[in-house]
Amino acid sequence: MRLFFLLLSLLVFTAEARLTEAKTFRLILKEWIYDTPDGRHLFRWEQGTPLTSNEEIKGWIKITGYFPDDQWQSTKEESWWIRKSALQEITPPRYDRPGQGVYRYVVVDKANFALAVIENDGQRQKVIFSTKVGLGMDRCLPKEEGGQCYFTKPGTYEVAFKVFDPDGIEWCIPKSMENEPIYQEDIAAGQRCFQGALGKAAINLGDSGYAIHGTKNPASIGQRVSHGCIRVLNEDAIRLYRLLKKGDRVIIAE
Repeated sequence: MRLFFLLLSLLVFTAEARLTEAKTFRLILKEWIYDTPDGRHLFRWEQGTPLTSNEEIKGWIKITGYFPDDQWQSTKEESWWIRKSALQEITPPRYDRPGQGVYRYVVVDKANFALAVIENDGQRQKVIFSTKVGLGMDRCLPKEEGGQCYFTKPGTYEVAFKVFDPDGIEWCIPKSMENEPIYQEDIAAGQRCFQGALGKAAINLGDSGYAIHGTKNPASIGQRVSHGCIRVLNEDAIRLYRLLKKGDRVIIAE
């Protein structure tokens, strides 16, 4: 009988749940994660933990992703819920699209280190934002420097998800880069992670491993210096965060 009422409760919650625009939150206090709204405790997350969601119901948020090792990971195979009262939304307000049938896409022109956001309403298209970018090295490092190859490969990609952190997105030196001389001093000093290295906003392009993000080094804009990602000024990264949404195309052209 108890199982029957638990299943009934879950069905009611599911029926009343509503989808929202994808949002990023941060825990304002230490809080339990539940298997269903008002359900069973699973585990507890620390204050400050970031997460994403696009579904909520009666004061509860369904967790769609989180950031172990500073990389977003989907929780679509899980049923993880958290009280909305334990969260602070940290998503910047978006720039809405002017009507139905309007879509946006991005073109990155590698030859000119340029990025443009284009809006198409079905009859005409126009550039609504443009800026300069930094790009991947487009070369392989010498063996004594680790031998890794870093390219920004031309192709058509999609926005997979977006990340925003008002304190700056942290980046950590991955194992694949440990042998590169540029990081040896930091590793020897015990520092592997750098707050704000990716600015405050990042647009992830899925399995490509690429992202469009801010930078702590504005002088790198207009240069081929990254590990493959597309760098923009921090204020431009936030604007792109507000302009774009999941599924928008990103075309990288030579």
